Amino acid sequence: MRDQAFLRANRIPTKPFEITDLTAGYGLLSLHGPKSREILQSISSDTLSNEALPFGAAKEIDLAHARGWVIRRSFVGELGYEMLVSTEFVGHLHEALLQAGEPHGLRHMGMFAFNACRLEKGFRHFGHDIGEDDTPFEVGLGFCVDLTKPHFLGKARLSHQKQTQGPAPQYRIASVRMEGVRAEEGPYLIHNEPVWRDDEIVGFITSGDWGFRLGAMVGLASLYGEEGVSQAWLEEGNFEVQVAGQMYALTVQLQPFYDGSGEKMRS
Repeated sequence: MRDQAFLRANRIPTKPFEITDLTAGYGLLSLHGPKSREILQSISSDTLSNEALPFGAAKEIDLAHARGWVIRRSFVGELGYEMLVSTEFVGHLHEALLQAGEPHGLRHMGMFAFNACRLEKGFRHFGHDIGEDDTPFEVGLGFCVDLTKPHFLGKARLSHQKQTQGPAPQYRIASVRMEGVRAEEGPYLIHNEPVWRDDEIVGFITSGDWGFRLGAMVGLASLYGEEGVSQAWLEEGNFEVQVAGQMYALTVQLQPFYDGSGEKMRS
């Protein structure tokens, strides 16, 4: 609904268009993990190699006895696929995936596990970590901005920020890891815990959870630095997080703690 409202609010009157909501007509299944390609390939006659379907690509293929779109992407930081098929085929495709995945140990994944994985990988969640009042440069998504384009909504604001603040904006989302805590006892990062740099509050936790792959309490934080939040600024400071009145050491960096190069989900 947010996307639809944005499109309608910024439409060009001289260029009419129609928006059709097809949500009820399609279902989405998500498959992630090192063996996801092998499982998916076993129910499709189409080639799913890295060359045939690279990361970020989408392709319409046969899936069991259905045909639908397969999108090569992941929100957990592993090799993964999202399958968009007509509603009447979702149940059958789900059963086919479970059957094909049984020899590989395939199992269902809950939203808490999903959230933990995306925080290990440093993936932002709209509504928790970022919102309409953040710019791409402030949330680490500057690579999505092409300022050489002749015109787009927000270009003037982004160009000004790039010119005045350079590569290190004053506000920045960063990955954090809480040191010296265990999953059994906590304490836990959840949301809005104050982040201190030396003797000053410089931000807050936007999301947090226990990362089982890393064996650590991880999260994302929104930080502010008068001279800009750069990697050097992070390395030079002594960071702590305040949870229920107690201070805990915090490791902060711009890159995610899990697979910073993204090799796993691109392989």
